[in-house]
Amino acid sequence: MQANLNATTLTSSPDASDRRRGMAHWLLAFGAAWLADWRERRRDWRVWLVIGIGLALAAGAAALSSLELQSALDARSSAQAAEQQRWSQQGKKYPHAAAHYGVYVFKPLSALSALDPGIEHYVGSSVWLEAHKQNELVYRPANDEPGVNRQFRLNPALVLQVLAPMAMIFLGFGMFAGERERGTLAALRINAAPLGAIAMARGSVLFCMAMALVIPASVAVGAVEWQMHGRSPFSDGPLRALLFALGYLLYLATWAALIAGVSAWTRTLRSALAVLIALWAVTALVVPRAAAELAQLAVPLPSMQAFRASLDNALGMPDDPEQARRDKLQLLRKYGVKDARDLPVNWAGISLQRGEEHGDRIFDQHYGQLFDAMRRQSEAASLAGWISPSAAVAGLSGMAAGSDTQHHIQFVNGAEQQRRTIQLVLNEAITAHPEQNGARYDGDQALWDRVPPFRFTYQPLDLAALLQRHLLPLVVLFSGSLLLCAAGLRRLRYGNLR
Repeated sequence: MQANLNATTLTSSPDASDRRRGMAHWLLAFGAAWLADWRERRRDWRVWLVIGIGLALAAGAAALSSLELQSALDARSSAQAAEQQRWSQQGKKYPHAAAHYGVYVFKPLSALSALDPGIEHYVGSSVWLEAHKQNELVYRPANDEPGVNRQFRLNPALVLQVLAPMAMIFLGFGMFAGERERGTLAALRINAAPLGAIAMARGSVLFCMAMALVIPASVAVGAVEWQMHGRSPFSDGPLRALLFALGYLLYLATWAALIAGVSAWTRTLRSALAVLIALWAVTALVVPRAAAELAQLAVPLPSMQAFRASLDNALGMPDDPEQARRDKLQLLRKYGVKDARDLPVNWAGISLQRGEEHGDRIFDQHYGQLFDAMRRQSEAASLAGWISPSAAVAGLSGMAAGSDTQHHIQFVNGAEQQRRTIQLVLNEAITAHPEQNGARYDGDQALWDRVPPFRFTYQPLDLAALLQRHLLPLVVLFSGSLLLCAAGLRRLRYGNLR
């Protein structure tokens, strides 16, 4: 038994020892390659030029976006306070007149929207709440901008999604293609250096350089979050920030692996650069735009004129008058009177609320169909994330920042719920006060203050939808880029190095 145990120990020990030596050799090669590549890049003025330009653009984008966001937050906060004061101090009047007097509410913004403003520049910032109408948002920031800004808005999302991969391409396209073209790649085989460790080291250096472009955006968001003083519209802000950061880490890592893989597959510097520029143009520019256009063709939206005409026609059809007559007779029998003027409640308030509920059903039907089409458009456009990492990370960052279509719909529904609450409070006040000798009841500040202030908070992230539509495609593309890199390294290891 002891002999067998010794034999087993002796036969297994060399394998374990070989694995440890192999791992130590791999780590040593990785560290040496990382230091060598970093030392070489640190001495190259072209690297500093690219990083300097990238940092300047990133810092400029972060500063402009954070200043714009802070200005918008301050303006909306002041306007909301002024609106609340105007509503509260409107004086004595008939409650239904106050319902038409109305009030503005303003859309909240998050600190992350300084990084990815999404659709915020093209949708309104405020909506007017009044009786009988669900109004559209007004005051779109893009309306006050020149045409150049609408076509090319410099923001941190653009820098990270479009410009950062371009900088990585220019810094890393010769990772292996340059050595192959110079004929120095054979020295790596002679030295028995693991190509995987070298690729990982060089890709890591490239990734670290790209991460430098993230620093200004991170500082800007931290400054905005600090100045918001707890005014965040999210109940799950830390989780959103974590997913936002994870998405861009995966995105930049995907490009680092993709650049290493293409450089390993191609034979010359020129072909490596050409292939990578073509991939960048297709995935970062063409596919996201084509996806948006195709989604609009697949799920067309009605024009604003057609939508409004259909809605107005439906609102023009009165509620069932026979049902209203039956309800009124039932109310009269309940209180044992024969005339509405003898009721202890005001039929006018009940009738007004009936009209509001009739309109609410029509609004729910028409806007529900419109919002459903918008959601299906977004889902169709998100399919591009399976072939374009830029499309995948753009969808993820917009969703995490609350600047996508789904979060806009949430705000529209929240504002509409506030409008209905206002009408209910005012109509109940009319109902509770019958006319006295032909004199109508007038509300005062005590009634206006019974309307709760508008404080909107977005729903927590739909993690299942985010994972399925955006994060999973990004993980798949990252895995695919790693496989491409591994195949290219295998080709270098066993193929012709010339």
